[in-house]
Amino acid sequence: MNLFSWGPTARCYGALLACCCAMSLANAVLAEEPASPPSELETNLKASLDQLQAAFNSHDAQAVASLWEQEGIHRQATTGDQIKGRDAILKAYTELFQSEPNARLIITLNAVREVSPTVADVKCSTQLMHSDRSISYSRFSAVLVKQGDKWLLDHVEEFDVALPVETSAGALSKLGWLVGVWSDTVKDAHVSSKVRWVGGGNFLIREYHMVTPQGIAGAGTQVIGWDGEHNVIRCWQFDGDGSFGEGTWQETSKNIWHCPMVVKLTDGRRASFTQIIERVSDKELKLTIVNMEVDGLSLPNVGPDRLVRQGN
Repeated sequence: MNLFSWGPTARCYGALLACCCAMSLANAVLAEEPASPPSELETNLKASLDQLQAAFNSHDAQAVASLWEQEGIHRQATTGDQIKGRDAILKAYTELFQSEPNARLIITLNAVREVSPTVADVKCSTQLMHSDRSISYSRFSAVLVKQGDKWLLDHVEEFDVALPVETSAGALSKLGWLVGVWSDTVKDAHVSSKVRWVGGGNFLIREYHMVTPQGIAGAGTQVIGWDGEHNVIRCWQFDGDGSFGEGTWQETSKNIWHCPMVVKLTDGRRASFTQIIERVSDKELKLTIVNMEVDGLSLPNVGPDRLVRQGN
């Protein structure tokens, strides 16, 4: 799992262990029989892992380390690296949170096995969103021991999982540079666009609006996601005037994306156009709208307009 992701060895260690334990929805839907309720052991282990996740996502290294057994061991099976002891684990997490100030982790609990009344084995998978918005995946097996009313991590073995480009996060990572706030002032109108990740890196949300001296002239939202059936980045656009549309994002050449859209207007007419987004640099992009038609009537192109990054 990618719970240990710190310092110079950040991408080797993955990210050690903060755990959100969601049972597989797909299995529940496809099962012939209703899923049986979780056992008391599974409920208690889930609670412990939830504490670990909360501590990780709060970047509280002390709280994370306290959920490990005093002589706990984390082994990265892919690289062979190993960390032993609560003090070393505390140091590793401290370095991780310093180097990854915005890291967020999700862990899915896949299986539980009782070894004895005070020892249990779990198998999990993880997703770690790094501070630079890239995402890494891993899986791990862990032995937990019960001390008093707490289940503590005693031994963790982690394996990196390669990210196929066909996954949502892998495909959308090419558009990660869009995340941030972009704006420009054109002919007395202030145009801005804010792009952010949602859904654990599986979707991008672009919120845009134009303000004139008379007030807001237009606003809307675009949702960008991966269509695994057709292997294409697809988007859905909803405008503040009630119109809506759908399109695709296509990288036509290096740093240039085309987004052809088909829109249904509020009066029932159909419109189409193509947005061309050019990445000039990390802090500048150009936006041009071409091939605009409304019910077959051609309209002039718009742009290129220059938008400058104002923040993340």
